[in-house]
Amino acid sequence: MLTLKLAWRNIWRNRRRTIITTLSIIVAVFLSAVTRSTQEGQYENMIKNTVGTFTGYIQIHHQGYWEEPTLENSMGTVDSLLAQLSGHRGVTELVPRIESYALAAGRDLSRPAMILGIDIEAEKALSNPRDRLTSGRYFNSNNEQAAILGTELMDRMNIELGDSLVLVGQGFHGMTASGLYPVKGTVSYINPELNSNLVLLPLQTAQQFLLTGDRLTTIALMIENPALIDRTVEELRAVLPEETYEVMGWREMMPELVQAIQADRGSGIIILLVLYMVVGFGILGTVLMMIAEREFELGVMISVGTSRWMIAKILSLEVLLMTLLGTALGILFSMPVIWYFKLNPIRFTGDMSTVAQQYGMDPVLQFSADSAIFTGQAVTVFIITLLFSAIPLWRAARLNPVKAMRG
Repeated sequence: MLTLKLAWRNIWRNRRRTIITTLSIIVAVFLSAVTRSTQEGQYENMIKNTVGTFTGYIQIHHQGYWEEPTLENSMGTVDSLLAQLSGHRGVTELVPRIESYALAAGRDLSRPAMILGIDIEAEKALSNPRDRLTSGRYFNSNNEQAAILGTELMDRMNIELGDSLVLVGQGFHGMTASGLYPVKGTVSYINPELNSNLVLLPLQTAQQFLLTGDRLTTIALMIENPALIDRTVEELRAVLPEETYEVMGWREMMPELVQAIQADRGSGIIILLVLYMVVGFGILGTVLMMIAEREFELGVMISVGTSRWMIAKILSLEVLLMTLLGTALGILFSMPVIWYFKLNPIRFTGDMSTVAQQYGMDPVLQFSADSAIFTGQAVTVFIITLLFSAIPLWRAARLNPVKAMRG
C-alpha cells in the first residue's frame, strides 16, 4: 500500500508531464475504438443488407441443391421438416421459398427473371416485401394469381400496374411452365440486381406455375443470436439426415462477402498499428524524460539503501497508474460518441449514396457498439504502453548511483 501511495504521489509531482502522457493514451484509445467501431459497423451493415434481408442466416436445401440449383433437387414432404425446425432452440422464423428462373414478357419486351415464390406472412421476417413496395399493393393470400416486380425490371419491360405478365420457363421434371399474371405492385431492394430481375409470386401460385406440388427449394432460418450461427448449423446437421438435407450458414453460402470483410479488416488493422506505434513512441519519450529528470533522486535512493527492485516497482506502478487512468478515460469518452452514432448513423447523399447502392449497400455509415471493441482497444493500448515503458524502466533499474548524482 505504501508503494502504491508513493507511485500515485510521484506521478502528480509533474502534473504537466502526467497530463500529456495520459492524454496521449486517451486519444489512442478513443481513436482506435471509434475507428474499429466504424469498421465493424460497416461489416454489420453489409451482413444485414445481404444476409439479414434476403438470404437468411441459415438455409436448408435438399442435398446437392446448392451445387446444382434446379427444381429436380427441391425438397418434398416438407411439413414434418418445418415442424421439426420450428421446435429447434434459437430458431425464431422459418421462411419457405421456391426459386427458379423464367422468361418474363410484357406487351412488347421480354427479359430473363428470377422467380421467387414466397409465403406472404413468413417472408415479412426476412426480405419483407410489403414494406419495400414502391407502388401497388401486397399479396392477399398464398394462392393469389398476381405478381410483384422489381422496379427496374418493371421499367425495362415498359409495363404498368394492372398489365399482364407472361412467364414461360421449365417446371419440375422438365415440364413446360407457363402462366399469365396481373402486375400488382413493384418492390425495391438495396441490391440493384434484385430490382432488375426479380419477380415475386405467392408460394402456392409459384408452385402451381412450376408444377412442383408442395415442394420447396429453400427454407431460410432467422435465429435469435447471429453470433451462434456455427453452433446452430452443427446442431441442425446432427438432427437432419445428411443424405437428404444440406444445412448451410451464410459464411458458407457467401464466401466472397467473408473474404471482402477479411480484406477490409486487414487494411484497418494496418491503420491501427500505425496509430499504436505513434502512441507507443510518444509514451516511450515521455517515460524516458521522466527517468532522466529523476536520475539524481533515484541515485540518492539507491545510495541510502533502497533496493533496485523497489525502485523498479515504484516506477512500474507509476506507468501502470497512468496507463490505467488513460485507458479508462479513453473508454469513457468513446462510449457516448459511438452509441450516439449507432443510434443516429451518418447517412450518405449524392454520389456517395449512389455508389453505396450500386454495391448493394445501405448508404449509411453505421457504428458498432459491441463491448469487445472497447475492451479490445483498451487492452491493446494498455499492453503497448507497458511494452514501450519496459526499456526506460530497465534502464532505471540498472542506474549507476555515482554517475547519477554527479549528473
